[in-house]
This record gives sequence, C-alpha cells and structure tokens, in this order.
Amino acid sequence: MKIVVPTNNKGGVGKTKLSILLAEYFSIPEYFKLPLEKRVLAIDFDPQCNFSRRFLPMENDPSAPEGVIPPIHHDFDENDSENNGWDGRSSIADIFYGAPYGVLPYQTHIEKLDIMPGFAYKLLAAEAVRRSEVVEKVHNQLAVFLSSPDIRATYGVVVIDTAPSKGPLTIAAVKAATDILIPSLMEEQPIQGVYGMLQLWMQESLRREASRPLNLVGILPNMFRQINLHRDMLDSLKQNQAVSKFIMPVKLSQRAAFAEVDAEGALPRTVFDLPDSNPAKQEALEVCKYIAGRIWE
Repeated sequence: MKIVVPTNNKGGVGKTKLSILLAEYFSIPEYFKLPLEKRVLAIDFDPQCNFSRRFLPMENDPSAPEGVIPPIHHDFDENDSENNGWDGRSSIADIFYGAPYGVLPYQTHIEKLDIMPGFAYKLLAAEAVRRSEVVEKVHNQLAVFLSSPDIRATYGVVVIDTAPSKGPLTIAAVKAATDILIPSLMEEQPIQGVYGMLQLWMQESLRREASRPLNLVGILPNMFRQINLHRDMLDSLKQNQAVSKFIMPVKLSQRAAFAEVDAEGALPRTVFDLPDSNPAKQEALEVCKYIAGRIWE
C-alpha cells in the first residue's frame, strides 16, 4: 500500500488542491489502475478541513464556531443498541482518542474513493500537545492505524493532506508515508518552507530501516504564473545543486478551472471531467501521471 503525503510547512502553496487531484486521479480507472480492485483512501490531517469539505458536507461545530465536524455517517443508526455511545460522526482524529466504535471511512461521490475526514477541534488538540511522551504517541498513531490488516486489505493508495506546519500532525503523516512530495509557490517564503521540508525528509529517512525507505517524489512548482518572479525563483532553484535534482519537470499553473470545480454545486465536479482539450485537465493529468510514475517506478 502506498501512502502519499503532499506537504509544506508554509500555507497557501496549493497543497490541498494537489491532494485533491491525486486522490481523484488514483480513483479513476480510466487514468489509473488500482491493483486487485482496491480502493483509494483520502485522509484529512489538517484542522482547516478543506480536504474534507471537497468530498463531504461538513458541518459547523456548535462548540467551536470557527471549526467544522464531519456529517452523520451513512451507516449510523441511532436506534442501534450496539452504538457504544457513538454520536454518528467519525473522524481520523479519533485515532488519538480511543473511540470504542473505531474509525469509519465515508463514501464519496467518486466510486472508488473513501475519505476519513478531519474534526477541527480534535485535530487542533492533538497538534497542540507538547509533552514528549504524548507527542511520541501522536507521531506514531497514524502509522499504527494504517498498518492494520483491514486498511491494507481494502486500500491500494492513501493520500494524506497535512497542515501548513512541521507540528505533530505533519510529523505523524511523514512517519506513516511511503512517499512525500513538496508543492511550492515560486516565491521567497514558500521556498523557505521547501528547505524545511527537505530537512524533515532527511531526518525521517535517517531514522528508518533500509527496508522501509521514504521516497521523495520531488518538488512541484505549484500555482505557477508566467511572471518574472516565478520564473526567476524556479531558475534559481534549478541552479542550486543540492535541490535541482528534486525539482519535478512538470508544474501546475494558477488556473481558474482548478478553483471553479471546488465551488458548491459546480459541474463538472472534478477537473478530470472537463473536455480533453482543457488546459487545466491536460496539466493535471501530466502532473498526476508523472507523480504516479515516480511512486511506482
């Protein structure tokens, strides 16, 4: 099972959009063949929960108005005597809280794609933990969960969206990952985030046994615009011998179509349903195909 984590500790670099594109691409048999009829699992590890909002009608949290919670799960029966106190909502954050009902994925509008949504308050609480012994538990818990026989038997690919930080949740995602990639704007602050993530990748790689390497797919120029700033920053990275070998030969431009398909009620619901001649679809396919090739090479 491949566990793919787009990550950057700087916000606004298009990380969630890339996570969405990858989750959708891996779920569409026309473009990507999953082995043995397996499914794709999306996991939202970002307290902002924008990845979850893309696929589920998330609800406002009445106890924390700025946060959101998952909807009632489609399998929940409030009259079932075996609910064990379950309120009908399931979240990936429950792996930190020992939920007696377990963690149940939600179906999405894409046949082969399931999602384990975020729960803003619970994820923020896990992110805020600082005591070393509890931090270690947060760091390891996702990897333990994803190693369960049921998850491995059901899913061929897991795509995890992370928060714009190098906090406990991001570290947990990197520890669980088989492959990471670093999307970035070609601007000064986001590129500083690239160097921070490269350092995190190297640190995690050194801790791992040789039989479980952490593959760096590469650095993706994202939300790219044909302006001098972006071109100059990209050229500067390519001239850096320590970094140039990691820069992907593909990029995602800043296109209206990528935002339009995310709007509520939008049709089509994914960029991959646009006409083949659409530049956004062509670019998304090129990027996703390249990433898939690097993961399964």
